[in-house]
Amino acid sequence: MESSFRLKKYEEAIKSNSITYISIKITTIFSQINIIDFEYSKKEATKRLDYLYSLALQEEKRQNQPKFINLDMEEFRDLELTIESFMESIAKFDIYAGIVLQAYIPDSYHYLKKLFAFSKERVLKGKKPIKIRFVKGANMESEETIASQKGWELPTFNNKIDTDSNYNKMLDFILQGDNYKYIHIGIASHNIFEIAYAYTRITHANALPSFTFEMLEGMSLQCSYELSKIHNLILYAPVCEESHFNNAIAYLVRRLDENTSEENFMRYFFNLVVNDKNWNTQKEIFLKSLAGIPTLNNDSRRKQDRNKEQIAKSSYTSNSFTNESDTDFILSQNRQWAKKIAKKYQNLENYEAYPVIGEYNINKESLASKSIKDKIHQKEIGKVYLAREKEIKQALEVAKNSNFKQKSFEDIHKILAQTAQILRERRGDLIGLAALEVGKTFIEIDAEVSEAIDFLEFYPHSLKELQVQNPKTTFTPKGIGVSIAPWNFPIGISVGTIAAPLAAGNVVIYKPSSLSTLTGYMLAQCFYDSGIPKDALIFLPSNGSDISTHLLKDSAINFAILTGGEETAYAMLESNPTLLLSAETGGKNATIVSKFADRDSAIKNIIHSAFSNSGQKCSATSLLILEEEVYEDENFKNTLVDATSSLRVGSPFEFKNKLGALADKPNAKVLKALEELAPYEEWALKPTFIEDNPHLMTTGIKYGTKAGDFTHCNELFAPILSVIKAKDLKEAIEIANSTGYGLTAGFESLDEREWDFFHTHIQAGNIYINKPTTGAIVLRQPFGGIKKSAIGYGRKVGFYNYITQFLNITQTQADNNLEQNLISTALQNLNLELSKDDKEYLSTLNLMAQSYTYHLHNEFEKAKDYVNIRGEDNLFSYTKIANMAYRVSQNDTLKDILGSILGASLLEIPLLVSFEKHSKITLAQEICQKLGMKVGFVKENQQDFIHKIPTFERIRYFQTPNPKDPIYQECAKGAKIIIREKPSLNGRFEWLYYHNEKSLSISYHRYGNLGIRALKNFKESL
Repeated sequence: MESSFRLKKYEEAIKSNSITYISIKITTIFSQINIIDFEYSKKEATKRLDYLYSLALQEEKRQNQPKFINLDMEEFRDLELTIESFMESIAKFDIYAGIVLQAYIPDSYHYLKKLFAFSKERVLKGKKPIKIRFVKGANMESEETIASQKGWELPTFNNKIDTDSNYNKMLDFILQGDNYKYIHIGIASHNIFEIAYAYTRITHANALPSFTFEMLEGMSLQCSYELSKIHNLILYAPVCEESHFNNAIAYLVRRLDENTSEENFMRYFFNLVVNDKNWNTQKEIFLKSLAGIPTLNNDSRRKQDRNKEQIAKSSYTSNSFTNESDTDFILSQNRQWAKKIAKKYQNLENYEAYPVIGEYNINKESLASKSIKDKIHQKEIGKVYLAREKEIKQALEVAKNSNFKQKSFEDIHKILAQTAQILRERRGDLIGLAALEVGKTFIEIDAEVSEAIDFLEFYPHSLKELQVQNPKTTFTPKGIGVSIAPWNFPIGISVGTIAAPLAAGNVVIYKPSSLSTLTGYMLAQCFYDSGIPKDALIFLPSNGSDISTHLLKDSAINFAILTGGEETAYAMLESNPTLLLSAETGGKNATIVSKFADRDSAIKNIIHSAFSNSGQKCSATSLLILEEEVYEDENFKNTLVDATSSLRVGSPFEFKNKLGALADKPNAKVLKALEELAPYEEWALKPTFIEDNPHLMTTGIKYGTKAGDFTHCNELFAPILSVIKAKDLKEAIEIANSTGYGLTAGFESLDEREWDFFHTHIQAGNIYINKPTTGAIVLRQPFGGIKKSAIGYGRKVGFYNYITQFLNITQTQADNNLEQNLISTALQNLNLELSKDDKEYLSTLNLMAQSYTYHLHNEFEKAKDYVNIRGEDNLFSYTKIANMAYRVSQNDTLKDILGSILGASLLEIPLLVSFEKHSKITLAQEICQKLGMKVGFVKENQQDFIHKIPTFERIRYFQTPNPKDPIYQECAKGAKIIIREKPSLNGRFEWLYYHNEKSLSISYHRYGNLGIRALKNFKESL
């Protein structure tokens, strides 16, 4: 609808008798560009250009005056598409029209040659030449921001002199021989040295009729006035209706940004005097730009090529971590690579997956098999052979006898770095198979492969960092772990939940989702081919019920990792209440839009958050909470619906499709959401199933949902967005928090005061402001939730703390990271009659207090940005838990009791110390009183304590884990994982039990412009 509106406005302008020249952009006439399908995007853009050029020809004849359409250039991503669409369309018409080339892009010189050859051929055939407008470039800040966020090369020259050199190199080409006779050129500049030079060169070449000079209205009045007296001059100015005045302001602000930048000539133009300091400086810069022409390198700065060997810096050799870049499908060579993948995999057949259990010989014929079909045509693509009781028990025996735990962390790091390299080499195969098996698009799966590589590089690196920072700490593997992976991220999450425990030296039994087993098998082969033993990573496709019955109950299983539904997590804990489970269990995530939001930008972020991956993300926005003013804004609603409805749904092998298939048929919750509609609700956009295929579901937007409704409270793994009205931000946050989940949350507002209120009141693990709520990147936005969205100790995926869950961490000697505090000082002055052991315990407690204080001040009270991306703050921080209960066991020492109290006391976290009988309780109470440690001691029986368990966020209990222990059984019912580790001497690790982790990502740039932050950074650099 938006592009149709723009087309209509262009049509009105062309038909107007008073307008002879308009400038358009390709994205305004076709908004659903999918660059991976270049031919489709070009076809659609060309179709619209054809209409405009045809109309212009008609109006030229009707009005008997020229109608010039100038095709403007935007960012690098649009360069090739704009030029190719222009050439294909204009070739059909004998009309005078133009296009822009930006000199700050090195590639522009090569495209100039191509456009010149095209224009010359036109002229020789008797058609009108084309016109090219030379500009320096107007989107530098946006290009820098995109490059930083994507980890791609900056596509422009990285210094202004090279841009100036290229500008004049392009002019030189046109003035070679008689080239100027076959093309028209617009010299767009405000630099008087540039203008004077161009005018002189053009005059000497007798080429003035082929050139115009072009400037912006109001930018350089004196210069434009003088220039207009000697040659044709075009002045550009924004024209808009009063209702769109904000567009004109945005245009003027961008001009202001350009002209006040440090390297821009206009910054020095005003009050410029011949031969003064600024004059001579600008003169020297201009002369240097001319001198740089012969050596200027015009090779494209973006060189990524997935067809070639993938070379990357590994964390193993560099001792540093850098995120892996996604594929740049803007580049033609990578689009060709994608086509090869599609050709290889869209008709795949007979791909088999079966258990891999050490060197155990699997007899496939004795196993039950399951046929795997693609999601579009329901054609069989392979088979999976499932492990049953015999194979599961064999897997456990093989795991118990594995020697992998004897490998050094350094050796494991080397192997995982090689695994990462294999994934780089097999990126295409992983994309092709996953697209076929689960129906995700190439772009979505490509990002998964990047994430998987990040996990392989990061987790061993994170352990190495922890070792360096804590040299007196001993890290050993826990033993055997089970990874139960989901289907919605069959590559990224699978690799992450395998790589972290492997990096810690554990044996991993990997159970892939039944919907993505073939992909899981291919991943396992990547690990094996890199050197991971088959008894260290056991590939075990099986029914979930068999895993619970025959594997998870065994005491040899030291931990389990789950990404999946709450029901699965509860069933696992019911099967084994002592299971050390780390689980991410979903989300009902909201994006809140303030009345102070940039509404167009908000809509883009919402659509990506809600509908990418067909809504099959636990992080997806499925609730849209609008402040009343935004909710009542019909333009906002219409634009949201229009933009959403234009998302093409279909086979991932047809690249024009923005959305692929559902990996599974809609479940009962989704069907209920589709079928039920309250009287006050309406489908602003009702979902449908394409050709009755239950895997091909179009997007849906439901307006009018109220707090407490089914779709407000229930997670739906589908492309359905429910829209709720809130009277203000406070109520919006209350609605979002009331779901019980706490995974991701988004907020759209330009008011920084609202940012602070939002992120301090919203209950979510990952918080996003002015950006999508999906697509967390390792270390940039460590991922994980709170409340119903997480089970375990709250360690986030993709951060340094995550690997600690899979390690036994011990320390007997204090390190140097110590800081005195009131409790440690009081301990040193404590005068009590104590046994030798108790004196030693208090001496250790003193060191613990000092270590805890040091790490509190240097780690846990700080918000840190570990990546420093341009235009974004990505802040990792900790939040204190609400409360804790500690049940004292008979074998607990005085150090255990006081150590458990120490952490809560220093943080002022409410702590219940529950005991029935213990010889050291009275002494502990006396010490706490003398040290000023606030704690509640309660003498009670076990059953009384059990009744209180649901009211506490964390439970600490050091009794040897026993599935029949009533305390473990009660905690399992509420999915509370008992802290069974005794207090650590090192606060860096002890504090993890008292905190949840928080990721806050704020996009503070405006279309690349850093605003006041740029001024702050500039001042700090002085």
